Amino acid sequence: MTNSIRTDIKRRKKFLRNLKKRTNLKTKLKDHNITDFDRLNIQLALQKMPRNSLKIRFKNRCILTGRTHGLVGPFNISRIKLRELVSNGSVPGVKKAVW
Repeated sequence: MTNSIRTDIKRRKKFLRNLKKRTNLKTKLKDHNITDFDRLNIQLALQKMPRNSLKIRFKNRCILTGRTHGLVGPFNISRIKLRELVSNGSVPGVKKAVW
């Protein structure tokens, strides 16, 4: 497994660990009845949380190879591997187009 895949897996785990805390802080921040001092403390707490616990920090990857570009939506497989699987007949209901 390459380092980028391992890093992405770590980011996903960290995101799930901090999800509840982050959502609680965000809901408190949206409350209009809190004081400015409390709002500042909540914003500082959000900033102190690790960057890798953000959802935006991880990428969609091919489940077979880990490739990030050229993913085919419903399958989460890269276009290259999908073409190989379709040519072998491994994907039911999908047929290679012949012109």
